[in-house]
Amino acid sequence: MSPNREIDQMPDSPEGLADYIAGKLGCPVTIEDANHRIVSYSSHETNVDNARSATIMQRKVPEHVVNGLWQAGVMGNLFESGTPVFVSPLPAIGLGNRIAISVWKNKEVLGFIWAQTEQIEMSHDKISQLKEAASLASRHLQKQRDRKREKEENIRSFMHRLFHGTAGSRAEIEKQARKLHLSLEGSLSVAALEFMEAITPSVERHASYLTETFRRKNITSHMFEDDSLLLLIHTNGEEAENVTQELLRDFRDKLKERTGISDIRSTYGKVCKRPEDVYVSYHQAQKTLELKNRYPEALAGVTTFRELGVYQFIQEITVLYEQENYKNSVIEAIKAYDRSHNTSLLETLRSFLHYNSTHQAARQLHIHTNTLLYRLKRIREITGADLEDTNQKTKLFIDLIIQG
Repeated sequence: MSPNREIDQMPDSPEGLADYIAGKLGCPVTIEDANHRIVSYSSHETNVDNARSATIMQRKVPEHVVNGLWQAGVMGNLFESGTPVFVSPLPAIGLGNRIAISVWKNKEVLGFIWAQTEQIEMSHDKISQLKEAASLASRHLQKQRDRKREKEENIRSFMHRLFHGTAGSRAEIEKQARKLHLSLEGSLSVAALEFMEAITPSVERHASYLTETFRRKNITSHMFEDDSLLLLIHTNGEEAENVTQELLRDFRDKLKERTGISDIRSTYGKVCKRPEDVYVSYHQAQKTLELKNRYPEALAGVTTFRELGVYQFIQEITVLYEQENYKNSVIEAIKAYDRSHNTSLLETLRSFLHYNSTHQAARQLHIHTNTLLYRLKRIREITGADLEDTNQKTKLFIDLIIQG
């Protein structure tokens, strides 16, 4: 029998396949899915390195190992083609010599086969056997992927109903969550991450993998909606807000590191105590994201709905102004004066109201404080506005946001 046709004798199960490949190559073998969860591993345990030991113990490749493989360019190569990749030792992550091959179905990576090749010479025949093993593993991983996709579709449907307030009563929500093995205990919030670039299959893959990794760090599930990635976050204890904010920041930074996308805007809504209130958090997260896009400079540092301040009501007030064709007479008078005298009093007023400080406003405008005070005095003379009255200042601030 031709050495290359020994593949015909391989066991028809992923568990037996790992042992068979290990026996032919003479080294430990691991078969993983696309999210680096172990599908099977061989019982060949000679000279096992730390990365393999940790992977077997956790039933998943540790995050620091995955990060190291991405940084070394290994994962990028595996996602680009089905050609075996030789991996030199990476002591920082406890990884010895490896040969790896990605398992494909059409244009999709289903998983990987890894062989630890310490002191093993990979002949042409062995490499051919590894390639054929990847073809066989594709059938098993495809079945696993299909089962996973069906579950993910059920989860997406449930989350959509939960986010839009149509998931039913609390008892119905909890019943569905148990069926889908989702944790809705503790405090819940919805986070939204918007990409300023198109969401490619690569971005989806990275995001899905990270949610799996962060599942131990309070991410219950995720879904894509339009150009946004939505996360359902659960937390416990009194520090729910801080934990949510820190987790979202870490997730966003990891996603930037993996995808190379630098502009990812993120927000989250109200932290809810009851799952039936999650729709409120969803709408707040979406509204905050929409306002950040509309007012990028003013809301650059805003992450959550409660940080919006008066911007929470800008959309509603804008609608009222349009219905009444309202114009602020003070602002209109300053605009007219600026046009006639080639001045910038409106810009001065805007900066003063934004910072609520003459010193900070002067620094932002690159003028002396006395110059700013003179301009504010001129504004009072022109309009009669009392810029020490909180009510008038607040009204001017809101109207400047709306009228520009």
